Amino acid sequence: MVSRIEPDRYADTGFAVKDTAPEINEMIFTAMMRKTPEERLLMGLDMMATARELAWSNLPNATTETERRRAFFLRFQGQELPL
Repeated sequence: MVSRIEPDRYADTGFAVKDTAPEINEMIFTAMMRKTPEERLLMGLDMMATARELAWSNLPNATTETERRRAFFLRFQGQELPL
């Protein structure tokens, strides 16, 4: 049996936000497309760095850097780090 995926209401904008009015979604898309590719890349890298900091700050305090890294791996991979 093949699952059916609901088509994206805003496929023409590239955004998959379902709880935003189409005119607001279009405004966001237009503003993002006015940015240069470099600006959009830097925004993505900034968001990734912020997400990483949030993840690290949310880990339990470990006694060593190795333990913190193992906890980080476990959090995102859902399994222990293979040795």
